[in-house]
Amino acid sequence: MVRKLTPSQFRAAVQKAERDQKRAIDNYNREARKYNAGVKNALNDYNREVRTYNSKARAHNRQVENQRQRINQEVARLNARPASATFTTVRASTATLVQTYSTVESNLASHSVSPAAQRFVDLASDETANSVYLVNALDGDGARDEDPTEDELRAPSMATELAAFGQDLASRWTGALYALSPHNPDAARHFCTSAREVIIAILDGSASDVDVKREEPGCEMTDRGAPTRRAKISYLLRRHGVTNDGITRLVDEDVANVLSLFRTFNDGTHGHAGRFTITELSAIRNRVESAIGFMHQLVTAPVAS
Repeated sequence: MVRKLTPSQFRAAVQKAERDQKRAIDNYNREARKYNAGVKNALNDYNREVRTYNSKARAHNRQVENQRQRINQEVARLNARPASATFTTVRASTATLVQTYSTVESNLASHSVSPAAQRFVDLASDETANSVYLVNALDGDGARDEDPTEDELRAPSMATELAAFGQDLASRWTGALYALSPHNPDAARHFCTSAREVIIAILDGSASDVDVKREEPGCEMTDRGAPTRRAKISYLLRRHGVTNDGITRLVDEDVANVLSLFRTFNDGTHGHAGRFTITELSAIRNRVESAIGFMHQLVTAPVAS
């Protein structure tokens, strides 16, 4: 039997239904606003990340282009002069480094590479530019307007980079810098003797023969049965996840280039008359200092994420 409602009961039922409907609509609208706000925030976050990525990509591309222009400018200055009879070993090594960098950079331009691989290519571009500038400076075509004072030339540096390798290595580098003086006829030789020890100690101390052989049993060996320098560099790059043979060759050529500088001065075959100017010594220091920084990046194992 259908229950009869009084007028007041009917009004109450209608009002309750209206309240329930309004509550349902309010709940729906609230959830809709929450969902829409979440979508908007996610979209804003995505757009922000895209803008950040694009900004970094543009900055990186500008940096790469500027570095490429610097290399081209230094090479053009070098080629604009008649071939010099001095520093022929360093000049030849630098030409090889430029060619190797250009080839690797060109080959990788059409490929997707990891951030670690790109970082080492970018670092190598700076190394290449510094090497060509050094040859120009040794030919008397350096940037004299950027000369440091003698105190600045001999000022300490690389403390952070060398701290991990012990005080002895840091002391060697300090001694190398102390030798730099335009009044010292053996400044370059003394500097390079100590600096060579620093470079070799960093590489050998971070890639021991035992470790390299264990990780890469089929690696390239010297006549004495020890892993070659390139094998050690390959071992260190692999710790960063970099396995590209071109990058390994590029890093090896960079180390070979700076070592050729050391051999030139230590063997007394540079053919340079008289003392070196501050411009020349500054270029030598900058080249070696940059190489130590590069080596530090190479031998420092990446932090596990």
